[in-house]
Amino acid sequence: MMQLIKSNFIERSSVIFCDVLADMAFHDFPIVLPQGSALSSTIISLEQELLESSQRHSQEQLQRRLHPRFAEVGASGRVYDREAIIAQLAREPARDAGALKVESPVALQLSDQLVLLRWKLLAGSPSERSSLWIHEQGRWQLLFHQGTAAAHPQPSAGPEEAVHADGEFTVRRLRLSDAEAVFEAFSSNPDMLRQGDADSPQKAESYVRALLEAGERQQAMAVAYRDRLVGLVCGTVDPANRNAWVWYWMNQNYRGRSLATRAVATLVDYLFDELGLYRLELGLRANNPGSKHVAESNGFLHEGVERGKFLVAGERIDVHTYARLRTDGGSAVMPLPWGTQQ
Repeated sequence: MMQLIKSNFIERSSVIFCDVLADMAFHDFPIVLPQGSALSSTIISLEQELLESSQRHSQEQLQRRLHPRFAEVGASGRVYDREAIIAQLAREPARDAGALKVESPVALQLSDQLVLLRWKLLAGSPSERSSLWIHEQGRWQLLFHQGTAAAHPQPSAGPEEAVHADGEFTVRRLRLSDAEAVFEAFSSNPDMLRQGDADSPQKAESYVRALLEAGERQQAMAVAYRDRLVGLVCGTVDPANRNAWVWYWMNQNYRGRSLATRAVATLVDYLFDELGLYRLELGLRANNPGSKHVAESNGFLHEGVERGKFLVAGERIDVHTYARLRTDGGSAVMPLPWGTQQ
């Protein structure tokens, strides 16, 4: 009788033990979560929410979504903690709903509490993104995020369809030998006609020569890819008042990668730190959101509107004026590095 009870107990214990193992749901992590699964959809939805302006500009929402130990490594290589990224996003220009979107997401479950989401951001400067989400105290929070500029083919002055690495873009002094590349830039888009008179090789050489012969008054810097000019940033200096008028342009084939934004940051640091200027000014057309992004990202503050200043294709366009003082706060933009030969 005792033997029968013992036998039944052992058999039932084995069944119970196996059931417990099954309930504990041991997995061979990592697991690629199927598209459309509940967990994958939840993480992707949370990531998308963080791309919306209403979330990005809300300190309360960001504190809820970002883990207290959150860290981010930006595309520039700069590291941010939770407080720094919240402060940066507060200064970010507002975007239309849905302007940014999580593309090609792949969710990888690393444990019961961790999910890694790999995805792409195609708006603006295309980038590869990685987000690590952790489940604590009944909710998912973003623990770590990293963005890396995506390598992708684009037209260039060098080999066709070359893949450009951001590390190969620098800022250096303008040279007379840049005239050919200036002509190429002015030929890249009809809107370049508003930047000056350089629509022929001869005019481009005269354009460059005039900037160089102006000496210290024109602080003209080439935005260069592998030392070849693809854009220009310049500060026209008013030495009597220690001010400068900042202006910039990019070859059409190199726009949309934040190169102008980062090159202006390099120029701003030079004008403030090396030349000791106090006030920097710039103006931009009301219908030029790209230029507005360059200005505001670099800490320039809106000071006024010059109504109907420019006549473009028969339409009067307002001009927005911006300025930044040496005493104003800085910006979170990572400047482009100086070339080996400034």
